[in-house]
Amino acid sequence: MPLLLTETEALNKNSQNFDKLPINKMADVMFAENFIAATAVKKAKKEIIKAVQLVEETYLNGGKIIFIGAGTSGRLGVLEAAECPPTFNTPKNLFTAIIAGGKKAVFESVEGAEDNSKQGAKDFLKIADKKDLLIGIASSGTTPYVLGALNTAKKQGNKTVFISSNKIAKKAGATVTIYLNTGAEVISGSTRLKAGTAQKLVLNMLTTMAMARVGKVYKNYMVDLQAKNEKLKTRAMRLIALAAGISAKEAKKYALKTNYSVKEAVIMSKLKISQKQAKEILKKHKGFLRGALNE
Repeated sequence: MPLLLTETEALNKNSQNFDKLPINKMADVMFAENFIAATAVKKAKKEIIKAVQLVEETYLNGGKIIFIGAGTSGRLGVLEAAECPPTFNTPKNLFTAIIAGGKKAVFESVEGAEDNSKQGAKDFLKIADKKDLLIGIASSGTTPYVLGALNTAKKQGNKTVFISSNKIAKKAGATVTIYLNTGAEVISGSTRLKAGTAQKLVLNMLTTMAMARVGKVYKNYMVDLQAKNEKLKTRAMRLIALAAGISAKEAKKYALKTNYSVKEAVIMSKLKISQKQAKEILKKHKGFLRGALNE
């Protein structure tokens, strides 16, 4: 009887004898396989858009976006949640992440943690509200820890998204299932490779597109960044100069006046008004810089 393998556990015919290949051929194989990850994401466009709309809806309704996963999938969720506050100036817990095994699992493997479905449900309930959106990430589509949380979220009435590289994930019945057909890995079963790459691309899209739609991006400028170090202060001044069409010297003046608030500085410069007035206009337009500038 033939051995039945899931999509991500299958043997990749393109990387047979990978260990014996010359290094340039190894690189060629990995380049080609990495393109498959991007292609898989493109094919899931419809579902990704639906998920972006859920993220936006959750934000506007005052809920949190919770990522949950184990191993590589969990770490990618942690990374995405950590990057949103400095990039989009989101509240600390708007994007949050749960990983099987807790904080220790971010840096090292916690064996067996992903097999505990009850713990996944418990960890979700510990921080969740009914307004929250749960985004499960599991290449296999069968991780008990993630499924435990997803099932509990559904029972509680939460909207859910499930990101996976196996069709079986659709059986979980998430509000939106993003199936990424990345196929067999270069190293059999090592889903930190193509599957993980595809997951990262999707997570980037969910947060970036949703935050752009709620006013945290102007043109393609990161206008809500948190300028908490010298690099980011310099970036804020550069963005003020670009968005307002002023010199670097003028941009620095406005940056210092507004404590590096790009939006306030741009409004002050373009409309020739005080910081207090800029704050009021920005509030009136719910943080949308285009609206504040009548564009």
